[in-house]
Amino acid sequence: MSRLKIFATLLFLLVGTGIILGQPSGQPSPPQPAYFYNVDTERRVEGVIRKVLFEARYEDRAPFLVVILEEKSTGQLYKVEISPAWFFEHDLHQGEHIKIIGSFYAQGEEYFLIARELQVRGETFRLRDRRGFPYWRGGPTKGKIQRRGRGR
Repeated sequence: MSRLKIFATLLFLLVGTGIILGQPSGQPSPPQPAYFYNVDTERRVEGVIRKVLFEARYEDRAPFLVVILEEKSTGQLYKVEISPAWFFEHDLHQGEHIKIIGSFYAQGEEYFLIARELQVRGETFRLRDRRGFPYWRGGPTKGKIQRRGRGR
């Protein structure tokens, strides 16, 4: 990892946690910073969907499709951010088997993935390019989901 990348990551963490800027005592802490896609932390996780949610993930943005995924081999739970609800037009169901490639991060005891690609029912859906940039950039009229597999 380059020195610049290490410095930028360290600065982001220090500012995000309030170590550099500080937080006045008695004040509520600000919301956690939005996590960005990091190709260096990509993981492949295979498992079963335990829950399907729609959550407000970013201020003033459409709700995101989020799934709770139980990893097949370890039983570990991951909260997986898929995409804005308007972008992913396919239904996902509790109990379905799914494979995810995504950027991993942890907050305390919770594990999270920001999905780049998912496989379900024999189809592969690409949500982000190889650098992690979302295909929904530019809004509903711009982005198209990248799809391959059954029916193509």
